[in-house]
Amino acid sequence: MSSAPLSSRVPSAWPMIDLHRHLEGSIRPSTAHRLAARAGARPPRSEFVADDEGDLLPYLAKIDNAATFATTLDDWWRITREAVADACDDGLTAVEFRFSPQFVAARTGLDADAVIDTVTAAVAGHGLPIDVGLIGIVVRDEGPDSAEGQMRRLLRHADRLVGVDLAGDEAGFPVAQFSPAFGLAHDAGLPATVHAGEAAGPESVWNAVRHLGPTRIGHGVRSDEDPRLLDHLAASGITLEVAVTSNVQTGAAQDRRRHQLAALVAADVPVALCTDNPSVSNTRLSREFDIARELVGAETVERIRRHGFTARFAPSARG
Repeated sequence: MSSAPLSSRVPSAWPMIDLHRHLEGSIRPSTAHRLAARAGARPPRSEFVADDEGDLLPYLAKIDNAATFATTLDDWWRITREAVADACDDGLTAVEFRFSPQFVAARTGLDADAVIDTVTAAVAGHGLPIDVGLIGIVVRDEGPDSAEGQMRRLLRHADRLVGVDLAGDEAGFPVAQFSPAFGLAHDAGLPATVHAGEAAGPESVWNAVRHLGPTRIGHGVRSDEDPRLLDHLAASGITLEVAVTSNVQTGAAQDRRRHQLAALVAADVPVALCTDNPSVSNTRLSREFDIARELVGAETVERIRRHGFTARFAPSARG
Protein backbone atom coordinates (compact mmCIF):
# COMPACT_ATOMS: atom_id res chain seq x y z
CA MET A 1 0.00 0.00 0.00
CA SER A 2 1.05 3.59 -0.58
CA SER A 3 1.92 5.42 2.62
CA ALA A 4 4.09 8.29 1.42
CA PRO A 5 3.07 11.51 3.17
CA LEU A 6 1.41 14.22 1.13
CA SER A 7 2.40 16.91 3.62
CA SER A 8 4.61 17.10 6.67
CA ARG A 9 3.32 15.12 9.61
CA VAL A 10 2.38 17.04 12.76
CA PRO A 11 2.83 15.29 16.10
CA SER A 12 -0.52 14.62 17.75
CA ALA A 13 -1.59 14.17 21.33
CA TRP A 14 -4.53 12.10 20.12
CA PRO A 15 -4.24 8.50 18.92
CA MET A 16 -5.13 7.42 15.41
CA ILE A 17 -8.28 5.30 15.37
CA ASP A 18 -10.28 3.87 12.45
CA LEU A 19 -14.00 3.44 13.11
CA HIS A 20 -15.05 2.33 9.61
CA ARG A 21 -12.88 -0.42 8.17
CA HIS A 22 -14.38 -3.43 6.39
CA LEU A 23 -12.63 -6.72 7.04
CA GLU A 24 -13.60 -7.96 3.58
CA GLY A 25 -12.03 -4.82 2.09
CA SER A 26 -8.82 -5.30 4.09
CA ILE A 27 -7.66 -8.48 2.36
CA ARG A 28 -4.07 -7.93 1.31
CA PRO A 29 -3.74 -8.03 -2.50
CA SER A 30 -0.88 -10.51 -2.05
CA THR A 31 -3.17 -12.77 -0.03
CA ALA A 32 -5.98 -12.39 -2.59
CA HIS A 33 -3.58 -13.39 -5.36
CA ARG A 34 -2.32 -16.38 -3.35
CA LEU A 35 -5.88 -17.58 -2.73
CA ALA A 36 -6.77 -17.04 -6.39
CA ALA A 37 -3.72 -19.04 -7.49
CA ARG A 38 -4.82 -21.86 -5.23
CA ALA A 39 -8.04 -21.95 -7.23
CA GLY A 40 -6.12 -21.89 -10.51
CA ALA A 41 -6.92 -18.26 -11.31
CA ARG A 42 -4.53 -15.45 -12.28
CA PRO A 43 -6.59 -12.26 -11.97
CA PRO A 44 -4.93 -8.89 -12.63
CA ARG A 45 -4.36 -6.44 -9.76
CA SER A 46 -7.27 -4.34 -11.06
CA GLU A 47 -9.65 -7.12 -9.98
CA PHE A 48 -8.87 -6.37 -6.33
CA VAL A 49 -7.78 -2.71 -6.22
CA ALA A 50 -9.99 0.22 -7.24
CA ASP A 51 -9.16 3.21 -9.36
CA ASP A 52 -11.81 5.90 -9.83
CA GLU A 53 -14.75 3.58 -10.36
CA GLY A 54 -17.22 6.48 -10.24
CA ASP A 55 -19.98 4.39 -8.70
CA LEU A 56 -20.47 2.28 -5.59
CA LEU A 57 -21.37 -1.06 -7.17
CA PRO A 58 -18.22 -1.44 -9.35
CA TYR A 59 -16.19 -0.49 -6.27
CA LEU A 60 -17.93 -3.16 -4.19
CA ALA A 61 -17.20 -5.70 -6.93
CA LYS A 62 -13.50 -5.46 -6.01
CA ILE A 63 -14.38 -6.71 -2.53
CA ASP A 64 -16.44 -9.54 -4.01
CA ASN A 65 -13.55 -10.59 -6.24
CA ALA A 66 -11.13 -11.01 -3.35
CA ALA A 67 -13.54 -12.49 -0.80
CA THR A 68 -14.80 -15.17 -3.20
CA PHE A 69 -11.40 -16.91 -3.13
CA ALA A 70 -11.30 -17.08 0.71
CA THR A 71 -13.16 -20.37 0.88
CA THR A 72 -11.99 -21.84 4.19
CA LEU A 73 -12.25 -20.74 7.80
CA ASP A 74 -8.46 -20.80 8.00
CA ASP A 75 -8.43 -18.22 5.20
CA TRP A 76 -10.63 -15.88 7.24
CA TRP A 77 -8.54 -16.44 10.36
CA ARG A 78 -5.44 -15.41 8.39
CA ILE A 79 -7.22 -12.45 6.74
CA THR A 80 -8.31 -11.19 10.14
CA ARG A 81 -4.86 -11.53 11.69
CA GLU A 82 -3.24 -9.78 8.72
CA ALA A 83 -5.80 -6.97 8.84
CA VAL A 84 -5.10 -6.38 12.53
CA ALA A 85 -1.35 -6.43 11.87
CA ASP A 86 -1.70 -3.92 9.03
CA ALA A 87 -3.70 -1.54 11.22
CA CYS A 88 -1.11 -1.82 13.96
CA ASP A 89 1.73 -1.29 11.47
CA ASP A 90 0.11 1.99 10.38
CA GLY A 91 0.31 3.28 13.95
CA LEU A 92 -3.32 2.86 14.97
CA THR A 93 -4.05 2.39 18.65
CA ALA A 94 -7.60 1.13 18.00
CA VAL A 95 -9.71 -0.07 15.08
CA GLU A 96 -13.28 -1.21 14.64
CA PHE A 97 -13.53 -3.83 11.91
CA ARG A 98 -16.95 -4.46 10.45
CA PHE A 99 -17.78 -7.63 8.59
CA SER A 100 -20.80 -9.42 7.16
CA PRO A 101 -21.16 -13.13 7.93
CA GLN A 102 -24.03 -13.22 5.42
CA PHE A 103 -21.83 -11.81 2.66
CA VAL A 104 -18.97 -14.22 3.40
CA ALA A 105 -21.31 -17.21 3.57
CA ALA A 106 -22.97 -16.29 0.28
CA ARG A 107 -19.65 -15.91 -1.54
CA THR A 108 -17.86 -18.93 -0.10
CA GLY A 109 -20.43 -21.48 1.09
CA LEU A 110 -19.09 -21.29 4.64
CA ASP A 111 -21.42 -21.36 7.64
CA ALA A 112 -22.14 -17.81 8.77
CA ASP A 113 -21.97 -18.64 12.50
CA ALA A 114 -18.65 -20.38 11.95
CA VAL A 115 -17.34 -17.27 10.20
CA ILE A 116 -18.26 -15.18 13.24
CA ASP A 117 -16.55 -17.66 15.55
CA THR A 118 -13.40 -17.65 13.40
CA VAL A 119 -13.12 -13.87 13.08
CA THR A 120 -13.79 -13.25 16.75
CA ALA A 121 -11.27 -15.93 17.78
CA ALA A 122 -8.60 -14.40 15.50
CA VAL A 123 -9.22 -10.98 17.07
CA ALA A 124 -9.27 -12.31 20.61
CA GLY A 125 -5.79 -13.76 20.34
CA HIS A 126 -3.98 -11.26 18.14
CA GLY A 127 -1.48 -10.19 20.83
CA LEU A 128 -0.59 -6.82 19.25
CA PRO A 129 -0.64 -3.38 20.92
CA ILE A 130 -3.93 -2.31 19.35
CA ASP A 131 -7.52 -2.40 20.60
CA VAL A 132 -9.89 -4.15 18.19
CA GLY A 133 -13.67 -3.99 18.19
CA LEU A 134 -15.96 -5.89 15.82
CA ILE A 135 -19.14 -4.58 14.18
CA GLY A 136 -21.56 -7.04 12.62
CA ILE A 137 -23.06 -6.04 9.28
CA VAL A 138 -26.58 -6.74 8.09
CA VAL A 139 -26.67 -6.87 4.27
CA ARG A 140 -29.61 -4.87 3.00
CA ASP A 141 -29.63 -6.35 -0.53
CA GLU A 142 -31.62 -9.42 0.52
CA GLY A 143 -34.51 -7.44 1.97
CA PRO A 144 -36.08 -6.96 5.40
CA ASP A 145 -37.03 -10.59 6.11
CA SER A 146 -33.45 -11.73 5.64
CA ALA A 147 -32.27 -8.73 7.65
CA GLU A 148 -34.14 -9.86 10.74
CA GLY A 149 -32.60 -13.29 10.47
CA GLN A 150 -29.16 -11.79 9.99
CA MET A 151 -29.63 -9.57 13.02
CA ARG A 152 -30.76 -12.45 15.21
CA ARG A 153 -27.64 -14.35 14.19
CA LEU A 154 -25.44 -11.40 15.12
CA LEU A 155 -27.20 -11.06 18.45
CA ARG A 156 -26.37 -14.66 19.30
CA HIS A 157 -22.76 -13.43 19.32
CA ALA A 158 -23.50 -10.02 20.83
CA ASP A 159 -20.98 -10.44 23.63
CA ARG A 160 -18.18 -10.34 21.02
CA LEU A 161 -19.48 -7.34 19.06
CA VAL A 162 -19.38 -3.62 19.84
CA GLY A 163 -22.10 -2.63 17.37
CA VAL A 164 -24.10 -3.39 14.23
CA ASP A 165 -24.26 -1.85 10.76
CA LEU A 166 -26.48 -1.82 7.68
CA ALA A 167 -24.58 -1.96 4.38
CA GLY A 168 -25.07 -2.83 0.73
CA ASP A 169 -27.05 -1.28 -2.11
CA GLU A 170 -28.08 1.97 -0.44
CA ALA A 171 -30.00 3.40 -3.40
CA GLY A 172 -31.91 0.18 -4.11
CA PHE A 173 -33.02 -0.70 -0.57
CA PRO A 174 -34.39 2.23 1.51
CA VAL A 175 -33.77 1.93 5.23
CA ALA A 176 -37.32 2.21 6.62
CA GLN A 177 -38.02 -1.47 5.95
CA PHE A 178 -35.10 -2.46 8.18
CA SER A 179 -36.48 -0.79 11.30
CA PRO A 180 -37.70 -4.07 12.90
CA ALA A 181 -34.25 -5.66 12.55
CA PHE A 182 -32.50 -2.69 14.11
CA GLY A 183 -35.11 -2.52 16.84
CA LEU A 184 -33.78 -5.92 17.94
CA ALA A 185 -30.27 -4.46 18.20
CA HIS A 186 -31.45 -1.48 20.21
CA ASP A 187 -33.35 -3.80 22.56
CA ALA A 188 -30.12 -5.77 23.05
CA GLY A 189 -28.16 -2.60 23.84
CA LEU A 190 -25.95 -2.67 20.74
CA PRO A 191 -25.29 0.73 19.11
CA ALA A 192 -25.78 1.12 15.37
CA THR A 193 -24.07 2.72 12.43
CA VAL A 194 -25.74 2.82 9.01
CA HIS A 195 -24.30 3.30 5.53
CA ALA A 196 -26.08 6.34 4.09
CA GLY A 197 -25.36 9.47 2.09
CA GLU A 198 -22.81 7.68 -0.09
CA ALA A 199 -24.64 6.17 -3.08
CA ALA A 200 -27.78 8.23 -2.39
CA GLY A 201 -28.44 11.80 -1.32
CA PRO A 202 -29.28 13.50 1.98
CA GLU A 203 -32.74 11.93 2.18
CA SER A 204 -30.95 8.61 2.67
CA VAL A 205 -29.29 10.03 5.78
CA TRP A 206 -32.54 11.55 7.04
CA ASN A 207 -34.27 8.19 6.70
CA ALA A 208 -31.46 6.35 8.45
CA VAL A 209 -31.62 8.76 11.38
CA ARG A 210 -35.42 8.68 11.58
CA HIS A 211 -35.96 4.96 11.22
CA LEU A 212 -32.88 3.19 12.59
CA GLY A 213 -31.61 5.46 15.36
CA PRO A 214 -27.86 5.28 14.61
CA THR A 215 -25.26 7.14 16.64
CA ARG A 216 -22.94 7.10 13.61
CA ILE A 217 -23.43 7.20 9.84
CA GLY A 218 -21.14 5.39 7.44
CA HIS A 219 -19.91 8.04 4.99
CA GLY A 220 -22.84 10.49 4.97
CA VAL A 221 -20.85 12.95 2.89
CA ARG A 222 -23.82 13.94 0.74
CA SER A 223 -25.37 15.44 3.85
CA ASP A 224 -23.71 18.68 2.74
CA GLU A 225 -26.46 19.01 0.09
CA ASP A 226 -29.01 19.82 2.82
CA PRO A 227 -28.20 22.59 5.34
CA ARG A 228 -31.04 21.46 7.61
CA LEU A 229 -29.55 18.00 7.78
CA LEU A 230 -26.13 19.42 8.66
CA ASP A 231 -27.73 21.38 11.49
CA HIS A 232 -29.50 18.25 12.73
CA LEU A 233 -26.37 16.11 12.65
CA ALA A 234 -24.41 18.78 14.51
CA ALA A 235 -27.12 19.27 17.16
CA SER A 236 -27.64 15.52 17.62
CA GLY A 237 -23.93 14.67 17.75
CA ILE A 238 -24.27 11.98 15.09
CA THR A 239 -20.82 11.12 13.79
CA LEU A 240 -20.07 10.77 10.09
CA GLU A 241 -17.47 8.12 9.27
CA VAL A 242 -15.72 9.79 6.33
CA ALA A 243 -13.25 8.08 3.99
CA VAL A 244 -11.88 10.59 1.48
CA THR A 245 -10.16 8.22 -0.96
CA SER A 246 -13.03 5.75 -1.00
CA ASN A 247 -15.58 8.56 -1.44
CA VAL A 248 -13.80 9.74 -4.56
CA GLN A 249 -13.49 6.23 -5.97
CA THR A 250 -17.22 5.49 -5.48
CA GLY A 251 -18.37 8.85 -6.84
CA ALA A 252 -19.72 10.07 -3.50
CA ALA A 253 -17.28 12.99 -3.90
CA GLN A 254 -16.44 14.61 -7.24
CA ASP A 255 -12.72 14.58 -6.61
CA ARG A 256 -10.30 14.97 -3.73
CA ARG A 257 -10.00 18.74 -3.93
CA ARG A 258 -13.78 19.15 -3.81
CA HIS A 259 -14.44 16.55 -1.14
CA GLN A 260 -17.20 17.51 1.31
CA LEU A 261 -14.97 17.22 4.39
CA ALA A 262 -14.42 20.98 4.71
CA ALA A 263 -18.13 21.73 4.48
CA LEU A 264 -18.97 19.09 7.09
CA VAL A 265 -16.49 20.30 9.69
CA ALA A 266 -17.39 23.95 8.99
CA ALA A 267 -20.98 23.04 9.93
CA ASP A 268 -19.74 21.51 13.21
CA VAL A 269 -20.82 18.03 12.18
CA PRO A 270 -18.84 15.41 14.13
CA VAL A 271 -16.48 13.65 11.74
CA ALA A 272 -14.22 10.62 12.18
CA LEU A 273 -11.71 9.97 9.42
CA CYS A 274 -11.64 6.36 8.23
CA THR A 275 -10.30 4.11 5.46
CA ASP A 276 -13.45 2.12 4.54
CA ASN A 277 -11.62 -0.58 2.54
CA PRO A 278 -7.88 0.06 2.80
CA SER A 279 -6.78 -2.72 0.45
CA VAL A 280 -9.37 -1.95 -2.21
CA SER A 281 -8.67 1.79 -1.98
CA ASN A 282 -4.89 1.25 -1.72
CA THR A 283 -4.63 3.55 1.27
CA ARG A 284 -3.80 3.76 4.97
CA LEU A 285 -5.37 5.86 7.69
CA SER A 286 -2.12 7.82 8.05
CA ARG A 287 -2.43 8.73 4.36
CA GLU A 288 -6.08 9.76 4.80
CA PHE A 289 -4.99 12.14 7.55
CA ASP A 290 -2.31 13.58 5.26
CA ILE A 291 -4.98 14.18 2.62
CA ALA A 292 -7.34 15.71 5.18
CA ARG A 293 -4.59 18.04 6.40
CA GLU A 294 -4.34 19.46 2.90
CA LEU A 295 -8.11 19.93 2.76
CA VAL A 296 -8.87 21.43 6.17
CA GLY A 297 -5.57 22.22 7.90
CA ALA A 298 -3.66 20.72 10.80
CA GLU A 299 -5.77 22.20 13.59
CA THR A 300 -9.02 20.80 12.20
CA VAL A 301 -7.36 17.45 11.62
CA GLU A 302 -6.54 17.33 15.33
CA ARG A 303 -10.22 17.87 16.12
CA ILE A 304 -11.07 14.99 13.81
CA ARG A 305 -8.51 12.75 15.47
CA ARG A 306 -9.91 13.61 18.88
CA HIS A 307 -13.43 12.87 17.77
CA GLY A 308 -12.41 9.49 16.34
CA PHE A 309 -11.15 8.63 19.79
CA THR A 310 -14.33 9.70 21.58
CA ALA A 311 -16.81 8.26 19.05
CA ARG A 312 -15.81 4.61 19.48
CA PHE A 313 -18.71 2.32 20.30
CA ALA A 314 -16.73 0.74 23.11
CA PRO A 315 -13.06 0.27 23.89
CA SER A 316 -12.37 -3.45 23.76
CA ALA A 317 -9.74 -5.41 25.60
CA ARG A 318 -6.51 -6.11 23.77
CA GLY A 319 -6.10 -9.63 22.47
